Amino acid sequence: MLETRILPYLGSFTLEKIKPTDLMKLYDMLEQDTQIRRLAKNNGERTLKPLSKKTILEHHRLISSMLHKAVYWQLTPFNPADRVQPPRASRAKRKFYDDEQCKVLLNNLNTLQENEFKYKVAIILDVFTGARLGELMGLEWNDIDFKNKEIAINKASQYLPEKGIYTKEPKNSSSYRNVSIPDSVVEMLEEYKLWYDNQKELCGEFWHDSDRLFVQDNGNPMHPDTVSKWFRKFIKRIGLPVINFHGIRHTNATLLISQNVDVAVVAARLGHAQISTTFNFYVHPLASHNRSAGIVLQNLLVDKS
Repeated sequence: MLETRILPYLGSFTLEKIKPTDLMKLYDMLEQDTQIRRLAKNNGERTLKPLSKKTILEHHRLISSMLHKAVYWQLTPFNPADRVQPPRASRAKRKFYDDEQCKVLLNNLNTLQENEFKYKVAIILDVFTGARLGELMGLEWNDIDFKNKEIAINKASQYLPEKGIYTKEPKNSSSYRNVSIPDSVVEMLEEYKLWYDNQKELCGEFWHDSDRLFVQDNGNPMHPDTVSKWFRKFIKRIGLPVINFHGIRHTNATLLISQNVDVAVVAARLGHAQISTTFNFYVHPLASHNRSAGIVLQNLLVDKS
């Protein structure tokens, strides 16, 4: 955002010269195919499609954060972003699987061939932990506590073209957490470890020992997008509605809450700093509960005698 869009427009301004109207003009430009869009193309932007209000709001937050720091350092007397009404982004509908669809997913994963074992493990592990994609790809074998049936989430794996695959800290301090897993997942991980060690032995001297759970054929960390791309193809193949990989995280939280698991517990397992985040983004009614609710008043009010 900074290098391809913000700096081409604001880079020549001194701090004290930035006015609220300058930011308003920038946001208007980002929403249209005007000069800033062409500047963005010259600075590495691959597409010139209009930016959504949500994306423009992310630009506003970044600019506001930097200018707030400048005020704190007394480099400028006020933050012009405070005097700009940011774009209002509509909240996208979150996609997830209900209990019946999730059963279909799990049943089909159990029919996979051996060469797709690691994808099966990644999807099932995410169904039962609700980990973010980067957190899942960052897991190492020493993060698995087989005895206490827990997984420690303490890092994330990401990819940037200029850095390649690298390890970073989790999203925030609350993202450091231990997530309990059931016996079936522990047994699957034990089986996967045997398969993993066999692959390592077959690769021999060409194996790069990263200790990651999810690796390429030579042991190097798997690209974070690899499993999500495989997942999209898989669910199309088995006829389930298309959701992105993050939808598994929504599925995990929705199913737990539907079974009356305390929202505070769900929030802690997801690594949310605020319970309100769990309520706002992950509480969805299930179709099965909707059908049950439709019968409740009938049972209460309709005389069947």
